[in-house]
Amino acid sequence: MSHLEKLTLSLGVRGRNSFIDGTHLDNCIFSRLPHLHAFVFDIITDFVRSTGHFEPSADHIRRTFIQRGHHADCYIDYHHSNMRRCHVYSVPLNMECMRHISHGFPGGTFINVRILSMLDDSHPFEHNFFAQISRSFPLLSRLILRNTTPQTEKRSHQLVKLEEISSVIEYSHLIELDCTHAHIDYVEQFLSNVNTCLPCLCKLHVQYEHLVSVTENFTRNTTLMNCVKVKHITFDDNVATARSKDFYLYFPLL
Repeated sequence: MSHLEKLTLSLGVRGRNSFIDGTHLDNCIFSRLPHLHAFVFDIITDFVRSTGHFEPSADHIRRTFIQRGHHADCYIDYHHSNMRRCHVYSVPLNMECMRHISHGFPGGTFINVRILSMLDDSHPFEHNFFAQISRSFPLLSRLILRNTTPQTEKRSHQLVKLEEISSVIEYSHLIELDCTHAHIDYVEQFLSNVNTCLPCLCKLHVQYEHLVSVTENFTRNTTLMNCVKVKHITFDDNVATARSKDFYLYFPLL
């Protein structure tokens, strides 16, 4: 290990008393790897309790990496019960997978990321945030959503304004969507072509009851376009599904 020259680190840690920053990694990793010259990282420190003493800002965390020659970006979420969460990552991020971004994600461009998970049960993901995600991850092929908080800025089912048409979000390369552990609002967000265009979607993971409701029992035209190319669909466990004729018309490639 002492001769290691390249290191890619995807790390999630819970319950520490402080965030993992450049100083911590210098003491635990860098000082023991004198030949290391390439370091790519995606690090989340979660459920860190606020102590009331010095609490580093995102800028402070970022500087602890930059001072050691590692370009980084960072954001901090503040939860209830004085809990905090820090997400710091390499810029550019030369990884295919990025884990658990929250509503605090500041954006950027991540052309290497193909798989993305979004996790936040304290704040909703609104339409404009998903638009930012489509710009930040232009080659995204798989998206996993975990958020049980309903949206507060719901869009209309009928397009009545020109600006609504122009704000339809396109995920040009997305082939797999997992919203099994997401509020029904996010099923609506992605399957309705009022909100989102998914020209390549072929794998869908969703709660059956949510799918029935959003598609109006597989009869709704505005959700048909994003479903018609699906070749594989997975429902939540232990659900018996009686598939109607309309179901197969909605998903003709199953």
